[in-house]
Amino acid sequence: MTELLASFALGVAAGLTPGPLHSVILSTALRRGARPAARYAFAPLISDTPPVLLSLFAAAALPDPVLRGMAIVGGLFIIWLGVRAGGMPEGREFEEVEDSAAKDYLKGAFLNMVNPNPWIFWLGAGAPLLSRAFDGGVGVGIAWLALFYLGLVGVKVVFAVVVG
Repeated sequence: MTELLASFALGVAAGLTPGPLHSVILSTALRRGARPAARYAFAPLISDTPPVLLSLFAAAALPDPVLRGMAIVGGLFIIWLGVRAGGMPEGREFEEVEDSAAKDYLKGAFLNMVNPNPWIFWLGAGAPLLSRAFDGGVGVGIAWLALFYLGLVGVKVVFAVVVG
């Protein structure tokens, strides 16, 4: 039971950690409202699959340069997003952004996929904890994941609603 409560707490902590997804949720909530912003909160459900699987099955086999390379690529993408979000060029009118759920989910998933934070978490701490949960049985492992993502996604949805 302690492992399950810890997974929820880890999810909440991960959801509260500032990062590029928070920035997108914030800017979307301010421009388009809570509902489109909340869509981004679900991005980890899609984009965390590769880091979770990789960390569970192959992390030990990855050399350090590959892990560093993943972090560098993710960091560069985040910098690019920050520069791009820095403001509109003078004389350019604010464009109304199309309200497309599929586009929001995919953009959020891509953003989170190149963010180094999920990779670092799953390769470092998440995989051993999840593996230990699965040692208690498949049901315990699935419950661990469900509670983790309930905390992670739930905090981000609340953030989107409050800001929106």
